[in-house]
Parts: sequence; structure tokens; C-alpha cells
Amino acid sequence: MNTNYPIIVKSYNLTIWYIKKIAKLPKNHRYTLGEKIQNSLLELLLILSDAIYSKNKKELLTHANREIERLRLLTRLLKDLSILSKDNSKFVVSSLNEIGQMLGGWTKALKNG
Repeated sequence: MNTNYPIIVKSYNLTIWYIKKIAKLPKNHRYTLGEKIQNSLLELLLILSDAIYSKNKKELLTHANREIERLRLLTRLLKDLSILSKDNSKFVVSSLNEIGQMLGGWTKALKNG
């Protein structure tokens, strides 16, 4: 794992935390919402990793931003269905917001550099 990029570390840690939570979801949600969340988390992590080495960073970072929005929406759905606790939901949203801010900073640096 490339620890020179805090956004990768933060995304990796959120992915580990969330996958452990998904494993505890009721079966009827684990294989629907849980699988979508897990796939989105992994996609975000891989997009960010690819962006480090890509010449076309802007397109990848835009895609990463879409994944963050998908994760926010799916997390809200879990919370509103009373499947994810309010505290856990706040943790996820806070983590996603932090990742989003890092992503915004990276995108801004590309525009200025």
C-alpha cells in the first residue's frame, strides 16, 4: 500500500472497517446493499491507486468522486432502514467527507500545477 498518499490510507482503512460491518448485515441486505457498498469501496480504492500512476488523473478523480457519492447514498439507505446505527453512519459519512476533501485538494492541485 502506498502510504505516501493519505487518501489511499484513509480509503483503505474505511474499506476494512466497512467490510467487517457488511459481514454482520442480515443476509437479505448483505447480498444486495452490502455487496454494492463493498464493490463501491473496492472500486474507489482501486481508482485512487490507479490515479497515482495515471497521466489522465482528472478523469479518474472524477470517477472516484462519483463512487464517494454512491457510498454516501448507500450508507444513508442503510441508516434509514435502521440497519446501520446512527453512530456508525456518522463515522462513515465523516470518513467519506474527509476523503472527498482530500480528493478535492488533489483535483485542485492538478488544475494549479
